[in-house]
Amino acid sequence: MLMNPFAIRLILLLVACNTSSILLYAGGINETKGARTAALGGASVMFVDQWSVSNNPGAIGLINQFSVAVAYESRYFLPEASLKALAFSAPLGGGSVGIVGHSFGYSSFNENRLGVTYARQLADYISLGVQLNYIQVKIGDVYGQRSAVTGEIGVLVTPNDKIAIGVHLMNPTRTKLADFDDERLPTKLEIGTSYSFSEKVKMLGQLDKDLELPINARFGFEYEPINDFFLRTGFSTLNRSYAFGIGYKWKGVVLDVSNQWNQQLGFGATIALAYTFGNRKQ
Repeated sequence: MLMNPFAIRLILLLVACNTSSILLYAGGINETKGARTAALGGASVMFVDQWSVSNNPGAIGLINQFSVAVAYESRYFLPEASLKALAFSAPLGGGSVGIVGHSFGYSSFNENRLGVTYARQLADYISLGVQLNYIQVKIGDVYGQRSAVTGEIGVLVTPNDKIAIGVHLMNPTRTKLADFDDERLPTKLEIGTSYSFSEKVKMLGQLDKDLELPINARFGFEYEPINDFFLRTGFSTLNRSYAFGIGYKWKGVVLDVSNQWNQQLGFGATIALAYTFGNRKQ
């Protein structure tokens, strides 16, 4: 018997979400972190850019400009599996603040996260940040919705101009989402580093460990053939996905586009637009 199109799309959505139970993992899996990150296989904890508030809260302690960014990801070109994100960060006094919002899914199933970040540079080469998140998961009219508050912490170390090392711990308290089956939000540790061979060439590597999943190794390569134009590619081992993309900067505007390919589910695409302005007051 043939399955109807909705049933097929629902099955693909469940696979795309990496589900393990009726209440899907939220707060760190079903969210987009910008097209630059997507093009680099997800390696991102070592960056200081417009999406640091989403990738590593510790990194925004090093920002010197205000920024606002939006992103849209079409995961496997399924409208029901689309992801949207909005990020804002600003230098404030001796530290920095950030706000990030993520939305995934459609009317019958969606996940939403709102995060507020504060970070501070502790020394010339190290920055520490914390983030508080409100997470909401809704599954139709039958299962209702659940919400929880959790936190994360991040550190960025830049011993010199060539090396950056990032560490990001999500949900260290293992916050519970529902009593049924002891459903908890994911707890994940991310450790990554980047090395700049020159002002034009950068290599990245990152290891992610979710308590419920095997280790995921991410690798990325970024090349700037001409000023303010970037070519990127990346690879992720857990789901054997490949990625590539481009980026362009014009004055305070940053446009990034990426394409991802998963061996089981096919292609997806991400686009992100950001604007930076102002400077940190000394």
